[in-house]
Amino acid sequence: MRIGVRGKIFLVSVFLVLTVVAASGFYLERELRDWTQVRIETELLNHARMVRVMVERGGTVDPVVVDAIADEVADPSAGRVTVIDGEGRVVGDSTFALEALGGLDSHSDRPEVVEAHAGGDGIARRFSFSLGMDMLYIALPFKTGDTVGVVRVARPLAEVEAAVERLRLALMIAGLIGLVGAVVMSAFASHFLSRTLRLLVQDARLMAEGGQMRPLSIASQDEIGGLAGSINRLADELESTVATLASERSRFEAVLESMDEAVIALDRDQELTMVNRAAVALLSLSVGRGGSTLRERIRIPALHDLVDRALAGEAERDEFELPEPTPRRIMAYASPLRNASGAVVVMHDVTEIRRLETIRRDFVANVSHELRTPVSIIRANAETLLDGALERKDIAHRFLEAVLRNADRLAALVGDLLEISRIEAGTYNLDCDAVNVSPIVARICDSVETLAKDKEIRVIDEVAPGTVVWADPAALEMVLLNLVDNAVKYTQQGGAIVVASRIIDDSTVRIEVRDNGPGIAHKHRMRIFERFYRVDPGRSREVGGTGLGLAIVKHLVEAMDGSVGVDPVEPRGSAFWLALPTSS
Repeated sequence: MRIGVRGKIFLVSVFLVLTVVAASGFYLERELRDWTQVRIETELLNHARMVRVMVERGGTVDPVVVDAIADEVADPSAGRVTVIDGEGRVVGDSTFALEALGGLDSHSDRPEVVEAHAGGDGIARRFSFSLGMDMLYIALPFKTGDTVGVVRVARPLAEVEAAVERLRLALMIAGLIGLVGAVVMSAFASHFLSRTLRLLVQDARLMAEGGQMRPLSIASQDEIGGLAGSINRLADELESTVATLASERSRFEAVLESMDEAVIALDRDQELTMVNRAAVALLSLSVGRGGSTLRERIRIPALHDLVDRALAGEAERDEFELPEPTPRRIMAYASPLRNASGAVVVMHDVTEIRRLETIRRDFVANVSHELRTPVSIIRANAETLLDGALERKDIAHRFLEAVLRNADRLAALVGDLLEISRIEAGTYNLDCDAVNVSPIVARICDSVETLAKDKEIRVIDEVAPGTVVWADPAALEMVLLNLVDNAVKYTQQGGAIVVASRIIDDSTVRIEVRDNGPGIAHKHRMRIFERFYRVDPGRSREVGGTGLGLAIVKHLVEAMDGSVGVDPVEPRGSAFWLALPTSS
């Protein structure tokens, strides 16, 4: 038998109403049940926190006091408040009288109590044999004196079931109304709905297939017209939602791309789903090359282990070395995603931090070592003088000279420390100007002439007359004096020292202090400008000095926008150099 449009509309209407009612009922029942339980959990958690505060303020687990608190705070929640001490005994309960507490079972094995002792919060849904109903329990730990107990707040789940029953009734009524409406609609609207619906379907199909987003024509003000209007509003809201999501995604991507920290996201199969710009640079990733998984793209075993633990549900932190070409120290934090299966890894480059920590430790150790020797000598000589050597003028003078010499050494060390601290703090006043280097080098050569003659060392001035750099005159003289003085101290008898200059380009002049001394091994050149770093500690202390001279040189030159370094000289010797700008 052929079914006409009216019959089809009737059958479809009945089927749609039944389907919608059933699906909506199932979905709404589940959502209402979950929402009600979450709301109750939130209320109970807040209530439990309040109870914990009151119990802790009470300062005791005396059943008389605690049970009164439980009775007092239970009234607003229409639930049950229980206070359990560290042994699992109930010392307060809003449902049972004080005299009945002793007859209650130990609560130490209750799931929510065990969770509260273990992790801080305990949540459980179970049947209460003492109350004879399903209950929702929230437990929190508290500490009063030496007692660590648990406060527990409970509420019956009956209101959830009541709301679900009301929803079922409402859905049944709505289903009956829908069925009646389907019959009436099929009886009165079948003769004109086919044409109107066909036009409406055609326009809606064009809209759904991504055609022009033109509004649907509203031919009447009845339900069909209302449907067309609803589709038009839905299309507008959908377009607005898509635009908002696109804007949020763009903003999110902009934030990720602007972060200095490297961020990568992975799914459960360890396929890279997101990598920001900092991660590409840090891990030297090539876009479009290699595999799609973490192990294929990034061959760092420590990172793989960290991600494995995160995918197992544990937020982990680890520190590891990045391999060549540029070894770096990386601090990584991996966390599992809550709403999806996967993990996010955030990585920080802590290479510079670790280097500074090493320098700090070395600095403290070196300062302690440098101070200990002169202080020990001064103390030993002072004790010797006090023990009677002061009366013997033939040796008292020698001991006092040793005290003075080491006091001068301490003063020089403290002075250099203050000087380098001022430079690093930016409080060292530099007044840079165009400075002629030649007169400064001449004065320095004259000042070291006596020491050089004693060691039969020639100091040769090869600075071109008229060589001009942009620098602070006093700071430049201190730098060059340190370099020349060091060269004289460490050059052997009969050696030679050359102070020279040359123009590197139109904006930079290089000044060198070359010697033909023992030279500096390659492994020491990178650290020679660190504070207290000595190539030969014994030799360095023999010739004097605080170990801070080259560090002061480096900081002063860099403060004048220059650079400093040391190169080997063939066949032997070293060339300390500084490069300074020729103008501001």
